[in-house]
Amino acid sequence: MNYSIPTEKQISIIVPVYNEEKILSANYSYWYQLSQVTELIFVDGGSTDRSVELAAKLGKLLHGKKGRALQMNLGAYKASGKILLFIHADTRLDPAVFPIVMEKLEEDQLVGGCFSLFLAGQNILYRLIDYLGTIRAKLTRIFYGDQGLFIKKNIFIDLGGFPEVPIMEDVLFSAKMKKKGRTIVLPEKIWISPRRWEQRGIITTISMYLFISSMFYLGFPLAKIRKIYEDLR
Repeated sequence: MNYSIPTEKQISIIVPVYNEEKILSANYSYWYQLSQVTELIFVDGGSTDRSVELAAKLGKLLHGKKGRALQMNLGAYKASGKILLFIHADTRLDPAVFPIVMEKLEEDQLVGGCFSLFLAGQNILYRLIDYLGTIRAKLTRIFYGDQGLFIKKNIFIDLGGFPEVPIMEDVLFSAKMKKKGRTIVLPEKIWISPRRWEQRGIITTISMYLFISSMFYLGFPLAKIRKIYEDLR
């Protein structure tokens, strides 16, 4: 697919990393492609595999404390782009979406947004999950981290970055975005690896996410939710 390469890298992609050697290695050419049209920033949280070695060859490498919110904030504040895009190591985006994001964010009232969900597997249930996940995001304007959250950097700074909490930082931050101004869910898709879904099973994974979300909205301490999440994983 043809796409325009910006004359300057206006988008900074921040990728929190912890022991993602297999993913980085398998998708090496993809990451290299992204590095040619964006400022690609990997923030390592103390990996013990070859993640650091691979990330250093592909983009800017930063080192920080383990914790997704901590790592993403570090990358964001070190970024030079006017637009910040946060993605997970096991997700993929077509570079053709970057000019679309830049064009959308030229609108004064638009704060940021995310992409439509696409679990990259063949199971028909994944298509239902894609549909329901995208509809949920459109209705609530609450975005999950694997949906590729993007935002104007100046607004990110105004909002104080991600809350440095053990879990649900994406939910808390997108709620702040919604209060700040208009947010959108683009029709362009972000491809998400189904590896965790396949390891645990689809029904088990859905049940786990519903349980964790329920605990959050019922007001359980985030540290306790994080511990239960780790145990369930």
